[in-house]
Amino acid sequence: MCGGGGGDPGADARAQEAERQARIRAATDEINRIFNNPANSRDRMYTDQKGAVYDLNKREVDRQAEVAERTNRFGLARVGLGGGSVDVDSNAEINRRSNEGLLRAGGIADQAAADLKSADERTRANLISMAQSGIDTGTASQMALQGLSANAAQAASARSGATVGGLFNDLAQAYLINQQGVGTRAGMNSPYGRQFIGVSDPRDGSSGIVHS
Repeated sequence: MCGGGGGDPGADARAQEAERQARIRAATDEINRIFNNPANSRDRMYTDQKGAVYDLNKREVDRQAEVAERTNRFGLARVGLGGGSVDVDSNAEINRRSNEGLLRAGGIADQAAADLKSADERTRANLISMAQSGIDTGTASQMALQGLSANAAQAASARSGATVGGLFNDLAQAYLINQQGVGTRAGMNSPYGRQFIGVSDPRDGSSGIVHS
């Protein structure tokens, strides 16, 4: 006669696995619920991050352009070039660099928003991986909220470091643009031919090569 049978080990294992999978699903669903919850306004946060970084850099572009314009104006006045072609060209160069700075600011702002979104997605992926190891729903919820908060704080602190840099560093006095064409033409048309207004003769011997 066979002895009394116990429970089915296979059934017990299946039940335990089903319970484990249910915990994984519950934790994963909770993580996704928090990340996708409109109340968290992550899309709005990405937009705000982009706007904040752009505004910060636009103010910096405007500040640098104002300083460059003022320095240029005084420099031109000192050498008597105000109102002439050098004045026009040097201000055009300042405007060109300002516009380039605004384009750069837009790119930096786009990247800042993308970086925040990428950080969120990495946090989500890491938490879902942890859910596979068996963290409970409450822990998953708490960690998801903490992760989103940490990413937002890091993004806010990184704003001041995402800058356009110096746009006019080599244009302290934009009238020196006469070394790059305007002055060359002025020098060639001058009775003296070999002198630039406000700068020393850049010609190398009699080669006719002008070094900027």
